[in-house]
Amino acid sequence: MYQIGDLCRKPRFFLAILFASWAFLITFPTPLHSVDLRAGRRVSIPFGETVNGDLYTAAGELLISGSVNGDLIAAGGDVILNGAVSYDTEVLGGQVQVNGKIGGDLRIAAGEIDLNGSVVGDLVVAGGQVRVHSGASVGGDVLLAGGEVLLEGDLGKSLKAAGGDVTMNGRIGGPVRLRAGKVVIGERANLESELTYFAPDEAEIREGARIAGPIHFFVVSGMDQNWFQRGVHGLDFAFYSLGFMMTLVAGLLVCIFLRKLSQGLIAYALPNFGKELLRGFVLFLVIPAAIFLMFVTVVGAPFAFVTGMMHLAFGMIAIVFTGIAEGALLRKRIQKKEQYEVTWKAALLGIPLAFLISLVPYAGFVVNAIFFLVIFGSLYERFWILIRSSA
Repeated sequence: MYQIGDLCRKPRFFLAILFASWAFLITFPTPLHSVDLRAGRRVSIPFGETVNGDLYTAAGELLISGSVNGDLIAAGGDVILNGAVSYDTEVLGGQVQVNGKIGGDLRIAAGEIDLNGSVVGDLVVAGGQVRVHSGASVGGDVLLAGGEVLLEGDLGKSLKAAGGDVTMNGRIGGPVRLRAGKVVIGERANLESELTYFAPDEAEIREGARIAGPIHFFVVSGMDQNWFQRGVHGLDFAFYSLGFMMTLVAGLLVCIFLRKLSQGLIAYALPNFGKELLRGFVLFLVIPAAIFLMFVTVVGAPFAFVTGMMHLAFGMIAIVFTGIAEGALLRKRIQKKEQYEVTWKAALLGIPLAFLISLVPYAGFVVNAIFFLVIFGSLYERFWILIRSSA
């Protein structure tokens, strides 16, 4: 029978899973580069500074005028990107301005978005106000959603958009498909392919506008709520399926390659169910509050960023082991074994079971949440024991 001491004496278990989960979470599906983490009330990368590798940053005010030779993932209240990014860029913020060059794809979710620079790849945008100004360019496809959308730049390929008011007044090289409350095609618009749009009224096409392909207009009431709901449900199913497959693969891998250490975790967590449930519940609520308090101080902000990523990684690990724990418990009850056995069979049984349980309204969420908190608390307990034993 595996003892909990076996787990405590194996720091590679925690380091391997923590690193693998963290790296998979923040880099998939891009290649793994060196990572530069920066956080604070205000983060600035001045002109002339170069970040070699990926940059992950969070700040109240974020100004990037230098270069990033990798991917950029940024979050902030006000984000201004004046420099160049070699690969993909993902931004979450209140107000976002992109004035530099993006070498890969650009994905933004923000309240107000202004694009003045160039994007070599695709552009995916969701915001309250979305403006692609004259002089901006996008080499790939554009997918966007916004309350007010203004497109004056050069879009090299197709455009798919949904918005309240959509105004096009620039070049669009590929087919255009819109769903909007109002469509305006300005005098400088140059649509080089077909236009298909769904709206309550016909588009306002101003004198001087050029549309090379055919125009297809479909009358809808408002924003065509049925279409929107079908799209949301389709995305939900896609993400649910992807999450299931990723969790199942991760569970099988840890059960096969880290079987003894996984056995130690489950053999501790389930017999100490009540204690670890309480620990997991408290830590799940307390640590995010502590991270927030650390973020408001200049000194504590970097530590808060690292702690937050570790907390998130532990959550990802706990999701995988939630299904494994349920599978091990069920196999022990069915086969009437004396101990919990963690094998690939436990993962193959438990992870699909956990996803099926989640489909049961209310009760399914509660059951999985309880097992999640038990594993979550056990992971932190083992981590603290590891730290104390290494001191």
